[in-house]
Amino acid sequence: MSFHWLPNLLTGLRIAAAPVITILIYLFLSSSDTANKAFFALIAASLFLIASVTDWLDGYLARLFGAASEFGAKLDLWADKIIVFAVLIGVLPFYPLLASIGLISLSLRDIFVMQLRAKHADINLKATFLAKSKTAIIMAGITICLFAYAFRMHGLEFQIPRLVVEMATLQRIGLSVFVFGCVLSLGTGYQYIQAVQAKGT
Repeated sequence: MSFHWLPNLLTGLRIAAAPVITILIYLFLSSSDTANKAFFALIAASLFLIASVTDWLDGYLARLFGAASEFGAKLDLWADKIIVFAVLIGVLPFYPLLASIGLISLSLRDIFVMQLRAKHADINLKATFLAKSKTAIIMAGITICLFAYAFRMHGLEFQIPRLVVEMATLQRIGLSVFVFGCVLSLGTGYQYIQAVQAKGT
């Protein structure tokens, strides 16, 4: 039995999960009830984590089943952007500055890279390792923030030998990781410029 369809199905499910995550984030941020906040935040965090894992899984399965294709690669790329933007759109009404920084920086970088690829179609501008890594970093930062918020609403904290990790602190760590990923995203644009310059010499 062939499973060539499975990688693209996982990618499609990741895209389908995006609006659900946006709604869940809006619900837990807008709710005045702590129990509801905790519930919606935990569901949003879990769904985003599953979606993030499929980002690795669909690529692995595509290679395993020999189902890698240009369409699948592009679909996977857009799924990554859509799932991250879904979170930023969800928090936009409540944290406009933070969400705007993420949306603008990521959008500008993507528009620049797309224009560069269109202008230099003769050059194969594949995603670099750093460009792929920044997506994982951004997703990790968002995942940490969402789970930290959910656990904070539950009044939980992590007990580690000689250390108590408070959820507010974990939220700040997740936010720092996310911001670093956004900065790194802008930096990866320079790698594409270097690739074009190298081909031109």
